[in-house]
Amino acid sequence: MKYLIFLFFLYNPGNFYSPQNDIGEVEKAVNEFAKAVVEADKEKFEKMLSKDLVYGHSSGAVQNKQEFIEEIISLTPFDYLSVNVSDQTIKISNNVAVVRHIYSAKAKNNSGEIVDIRIGNMMVWVKKGKDWNLLSRQAYRLP
Repeated sequence: MKYLIFLFFLYNPGNFYSPQNDIGEVEKAVNEFAKAVVEADKEKFEKMLSKDLVYGHSSGAVQNKQEFIEEIISLTPFDYLSVNVSDQTIKISNNVAVVRHIYSAKAKNNSGEIVDIRIGNMMVWVKKGKDWNLLSRQAYRLP
């Protein structure tokens, strides 16, 4: 009987961990991050960003959690009007997800001009409990 129960769980993977569910959760976290950037939502950032955040910009500047949040909510140097991601891939290993995508945004700069931003991003998300938290992000210039 124990053998039959073991086989049932072995061949019924829906009862165990499902990487597809995690991929959907990570996609949702990325979308919530983009939304928080546009809304300059400090409360959302406090919840979704790891206390150990390392946030790298395509310019080479690197920020910690507080520095990143302060920059976004100050609307300097950009007030983001829209953020979209495309060509996204997600790879999950245990409780770590690596996300790569193209980040496209429209933003108003300090001079009031509307600018287009298009960069590549690599993000590292870590699952803590049931939530995915952004641990690291590195942007890079596209050719």
